Amino acid sequence: MITTELDVNAARLSHLRWEAALEATVNGEGTDQPLKGHEDCDLGTWIYGTGLGRYGKLGAVWQLKTAHKRFHHLAEETLSACAAGKPDCATEKLTSVRKLSGEILFLLTSLELDVIEAAISGPPPKDIPSRLIRALLPKPRPLNIISIQTLGEVGSGRHTLNVTGARLIHLKWIRDLQMAFRGHGKAVRAQPSDECSLGIWIHGTAMKELGATEALKTIDSIHKRFHREVDTVISSLNHGRLRAADEAYEEALALSGEIITLLTRLQVDLADSKVISVGSSKL
Repeated sequence: MITTELDVNAARLSHLRWEAALEATVNGEGTDQPLKGHEDCDLGTWIYGTGLGRYGKLGAVWQLKTAHKRFHHLAEETLSACAAGKPDCATEKLTSVRKLSGEILFLLTSLELDVIEAAISGPPPKDIPSRLIRALLPKPRPLNIISIQTLGEVGSGRHTLNVTGARLIHLKWIRDLQMAFRGHGKAVRAQPSDECSLGIWIHGTAMKELGATEALKTIDSIHKRFHREVDTVISSLNHGRLRAADEAYEEALALSGEIITLLTRLQVDLADSKVISVGSSKL
């Protein structure tokens, strides 16, 4: 059966669950159930059934195909190492699986943003539906508007974080930085970490209602570093220091991937909480 529609949030969570299941197996706590092939799981079925045909003009879908295939092969090798009684080898491969899983989360988010930007810049190609743009951006408007909403009464200071929007915003920052290199940083303003929607949510509702958990402290630290690197890129470009700008950009790019992964893990941990929302995200 061909999967014609992909729930992107479900696909992200699926790979985190695979990580957890593989880790349990490596630690002797799981079951040695065979994995589906890369063409047979839900994401693989969608990639080969609809994804490449519908979004073949977007580079992210081809990168996703490659990373997804490698993920499955490496997961199979990890289980084989466990079955052969080679725990050190299995642990080493599990580390690579985690890295690939993060790459898949990043590429799924990249594909989401590609579709949104294609719909905004329009007219969109007939083979790219506007489900995401209708769900996330009923009217074309800045992405930061969709990532945080008031929770409870207006003025209460309580907010719910739209995790989908927060992921997209930080990836959009990376793309804006790419454009900043062309203009030497002009007309680009670095937003302080405590002024963006994720920072407002972390230091407001999240810390008050969830407490300073290790997960929140980690994402807060990574988020602050991300904004510092963004600021360094723009400042360096303004002063003509292209090498320093490029180094800071590469660091910001890596940190954006970490933010996407950490937000997705947070989505799993806070699945029943009212302080986050996910929204519809289908391709």
